[in-house]
Amino acid sequence: MSIVSEKKFLTEEELTTLKEIQSNTRALISELGEIELIKIQVENRHNNAKQFLNDLSAKEKEFTDSMLTKYGRVNINPEDGEITLIN
Repeated sequence: MSIVSEKKFLTEEELTTLKEIQSNTRALISELGEIELIKIQVENRHNNAKQFLNDLSAKEKEFTDSMLTKYGRVNINPEDGEITLIN
C-alpha cells in the first residue's frame, strides 16, 4: 500500500520572485563576462601602446644619435628642418 501525498507549489508571488532572481543572476553572469572580455581587450591595447612607445623611443634615440653624429649639438626646427648650432 502506497501513501499518496499532495503536491505542493510555490505561490505566484514566490514563483515570480524565484524567476526574477534566476533572470537577474543570468544577466549578472553575462555582464561580468562582458566586463572580463573588455578588460582583456583594454589590457591588450595597453600592451600594444607600451610596445609602440618602446619602438618609438628607440627610433627617436637612433635618430637623435645620428643627427648628433652628423651635425653635432644643434637645434632642429621640426617644421622646416632648419638647423641652428647650439653655442
